[in-house]
Amino acid sequence: MRGFDTAKAAAARHGFNYTTYSQHERGAVGITRAAKHYAKAYKVREAWLLTGEGSAEEAAPTEGSAELREAFARVAAAPPEVQEIVLSYVELVLNNFEKSRKIATAPLS
Repeated sequence: MRGFDTAKAAAARHGFNYTTYSQHERGAVGITRAAKHYAKAYKVREAWLLTGEGSAEEAAPTEGSAELREAFARVAAAPPEVQEIVLSYVELVLNNFEKSRKIATAPLS
């Protein structure tokens, strides 16, 4: 659990649904749909998490980091009204992403 005493602590730290996370950790259910989120949270390769092959520590390159820095630099230099529009859009997209992640890691009834 990489630095966590309990599954509950790990799930709380990363914003995962505890019941689902606990089931994944125990192997009670597969992790295919949540593997990408777990790999990112624990900074390991998704392929290693799913198959156990290769090294966990071979972190995948951060995609888009240079593009993100450039885009945010442009936003920072833009007029306040443009910054407000961009911020509103970014918050909308991130909120939708977080909601979909919660649904993907929610336990099935």
